[in-house]
Amino acid sequence: VLLGRSPLRISFVGGGTDLEEYHKKYDGYSISATIDKFAFVAAKLRTDNLFQAFSPDYHTYFSSKKLQNIRPEFGHAIAITCLQEMKFSNGIDLFYSADVAPGSGLGASSSLASNIVNIILKFQKKKWNKHKMAMEVFRIGHDVLKWGIGKQDEFAAVFGGFNLYKFSKNNVTVTPIRLNKSTLKEFEKNSMLFFLGERKPSSEILKIQQKNIERLNNRTISALHKVSNLTLDMRDAFRNNDLERFESILHEGWEQKKQFARGVSNKKIDLICKIVESNGAKSMKVTGSGGGGHLFVYTGSKKHQKIIRALKKIGIPRVEFKYKDTNTMVQDMKDLE
Repeated sequence: VLLGRSPLRISFVGGGTDLEEYHKKYDGYSISATIDKFAFVAAKLRTDNLFQAFSPDYHTYFSSKKLQNIRPEFGHAIAITCLQEMKFSNGIDLFYSADVAPGSGLGASSSLASNIVNIILKFQKKKWNKHKMAMEVFRIGHDVLKWGIGKQDEFAAVFGGFNLYKFSKNNVTVTPIRLNKSTLKEFEKNSMLFFLGERKPSSEILKIQQKNIERLNNRTISALHKVSNLTLDMRDAFRNNDLERFESILHEGWEQKKQFARGVSNKKIDLICKIVESNGAKSMKVTGSGGGGHLFVYTGSKKHQKIIRALKKIGIPRVEFKYKDTNTMVQDMKDLE
């Protein structure tokens, strides 16, 4: 029995520039950090050819004796496609779940896919480097499942930690961002996360954005250029331990992100952001592609309780979290004996 765990992430700026439609022509950059929320997978080999999968997050169970010939099923598309693409033919029982609901905007789908690919590699006794693994996860989601996704979530799950990602035509470069202990402590103390509710699949918003890029939509292209530059500014702010500058860039990045595509924000999100602002916070952003999921808020800790109470009144709960420097990993239960 193998147990897999992959971290979720918060992207601070630069999401959208990781889409191939953009970084085939221009270099893209993003910054994200993994947190102590995870996607989990338990896998057990069978003595027959039966495939069984359990997903409590989607309230679904699926089984088949002919894995290679079946079409992806709701709630199980990631697992089925990963097994098919990696030529896994053995019978297997899979259980997978995440610390957050589907549509979280925290990269749970890519985290789950990274988990499953890593477990398959372990069963197949293959060793891949992190870059190859992240690209395989992206290929399965983008090329096979035809999801309108970028690359930052796959790389965040596989590499883990606090990183600057550079997306160019033929490569992804991962550069760790190192904060001193006191800055990291203050950064974490000032960070808050709120659950906005489930949203439409991120690929729907991202596909609109992809079409805007392909059509050379001036507003979308201009906003993407600006967030790419803002990402490098944020990198410099972190290098200088300048959290006030980070706060300012986070706000600027969210304003530009809303120009990417219709649906990134909506009336509900705009109202929630106004409530947060009226209670003292200037900087916030919706995680992931937007439209729902989670709201990341960054402001001095003295303002936190006021914001928490105001959002609780309208049914928006706070999600406690800490930043976690960890990546996709697999544990064999035999090693625990």
